[in-house]
Amino acid sequence: MRHLRPVLAAALAMALGLALTGCMNDTVRNEQPTPTATADFMPGTTNGGDGVSRPTASADPIILGDDDANSSNPGNTANSSNGALAPFDWANGAAQIERAIAGISEIADSRVVVTNTTALVGVKFDNAYKGQLTERIRQMVAAEVMRADPNIQTVAVTSDAGDVEKVYKLSDDIRAGRTADELAPEINSIVRNATTMR
Repeated sequence: MRHLRPVLAAALAMALGLALTGCMNDTVRNEQPTPTATADFMPGTTNGGDGVSRPTASADPIILGDDDANSSNPGNTANSSNGALAPFDWANGAAQIERAIAGISEIADSRVVVTNTTALVGVKFDNAYKGQLTERIRQMVAAEVMRADPNIQTVAVTSDAGDVEKVYKLSDDIRAGRTADELAPEINSIVRNATTMR
């Protein structure tokens, strides 16, 4: 009987501990979990049948309503009266997206030109970054572009100095009043360049 007391005391202590744990879990079970936002800079990719890997648009595009007109969000896919997404105004809004792309740690500056559903992005790296254009960087750039305009199907990114210079000139031409349609052959020639990641 003397040996049974420590065993009973240990069993009683364990039962009491389990009972208290069950009570604590019961209060947590009745609460609704709070959703948390996560950043996703790596959109999925799809193969367009031509062997070119293209990032897919986010399932939850950013939609700005009338009350969000002064928002700092660079997306411009406001709802129209029929619920469809209005196209992004690249001629006037590209600078916002370029600032968002420059927020990527490796990138110091960028320019974006868009024709139809293709975006061409020329990037200049930060002096501290000694690497090259990687698929990860390209995916982050594509995510910024597609967040602004879910209609974009192809995002081509170049860091080749000659091509970047051409992209900057094309961007300046568009800002000076030329249309992207006029410049489409020049844009497409850079998109098809072997040094441009798509």
